[in-house]
Amino acid sequence: MRYIAIFCLLSLAATAPAAANCADEINTLFQGGAWDPFTRGNRRETTIVRGPDGTETASSDVLWDGPIRSINCTPNGCFMAIGNASWTGSSFDGPWTRSNDTGTGNPEEFVRATNARLAASVSEPECLGATDLDGENAILYRFLSKPEPNENGSWWGGRYSVWVAPDASRLLRLELAEGIASWAPKPSKDVQVTTIVYDDAIRIEEPE
Repeated sequence: MRYIAIFCLLSLAATAPAAANCADEINTLFQGGAWDPFTRGNRRETTIVRGPDGTETASSDVLWDGPIRSINCTPNGCFMAIGNASWTGSSFDGPWTRSNDTGTGNPEEFVRATNARLAASVSEPECLGATDLDGENAILYRFLSKPEPNENGSWWGGRYSVWVAPDASRLLRLELAEGIASWAPKPSKDVQVTTIVYDDAIRIEEPE
């Protein structure tokens, strides 16, 4: 029994530094890495929701031009945000109707704070190394997240699977399982799957 206890202690001693190193590796994604909104390239993020029975439903289709310019189209219509200003429309091309301000105060600080809360909330980190993603090389990470509430009392998280490019410069796909939020604290049985395609040609300009 004593030898078993010693073996368990040695195993724990070996895995603790590995887990810490993995957490540090994931943290770098948020600090100037693939998940830092201020270093990410212009892109299109398409999200579907996969139900427990395998059924897939379109959720959102988002264009990003930097960290505070976006157009988010859902089955209910499109929403353009540039800083605090927003518009509604029927497609990526509009036509656009001015809407209420987003009420996020300083938009860049809001984005930075949201990113920092997500990074700080990472637990149960897994660095799974090289893998195949639809025939392309990628690196896979997994972790659990339940961020602290923002200034409005809102938070959202869940269990993430994250595929990044082999050089860790770009996010390629995100999957969120067991999704939780301040408005839905019970873990969801659905999985949100976001595919990311980068395009430097994406530009979002304020409507005339």
